[in-house]
Amino acid sequence: MSSRLNNVSGRGCGGATVRGMNAGSCRKPENTSLKLTSLAAIVRDYLIRFQPEHEQELTWFRNQASLEDALRLASRAEDGQGHRYKHQRRIRSRAIMDASRALTDAHDDLRKCTLFHQLWSLVGSSLAAIKGVRELYVYDCALRLGAHLGLQPEKVYLHAGTRVGAKNLGLLSRKNARKQWLEPTELPPALRKLPASDVENLLCIYQTELAQLKRPD
Repeated sequence: MSSRLNNVSGRGCGGATVRGMNAGSCRKPENTSLKLTSLAAIVRDYLIRFQPEHEQELTWFRNQASLEDALRLASRAEDGQGHRYKHQRRIRSRAIMDASRALTDAHDDLRKCTLFHQLWSLVGSSLAAIKGVRELYVYDCALRLGAHLGLQPEKVYLHAGTRVGAKNLGLLSRKNARKQWLEPTELPPALRKLPASDVENLLCIYQTELAQLKRPD
């Protein structure tokens, strides 16, 4: 697996193609007495047990006093207690410092983004040369900065974990297995009710459960 991001022609504020990372970055559902035998049941379980924490994280970044503060925390992947988010704990400190400098240098361009896709592309291109920074970090940085800037994803962005979940749900084939996002129209009805960032989270968390469904609803 490559640890670098590849530059492509820019979209909006910037452009990037990012490569996969270990699917083990996703948090897994705890043991539950509920049998998640349908996609609707998985959605209900997610809304109860994982969505509140997801929203709390976004609120933390949304409420930062300035973009500079949000940039510092997002690049360091720090939560409200000053701890590194679980998804980024394996990233080396040098890579975090390099990423922080790169995003700080891109501050003015980041502020100019008016769509989440532009923001995600610019974050990716800004971090493209940094060894040890992968697509999950790019997405998480963009999502956290987007919360502060009032920009929400309209597509479901795929890193290795969400890509596995999407494949298990039958949303990806061999021909498009490496695509970088799903449009809302590509999702089954039960997932279209959720914000795109929650769909990304759900696909990653419930990879195993999604593979066991007889048919998506």
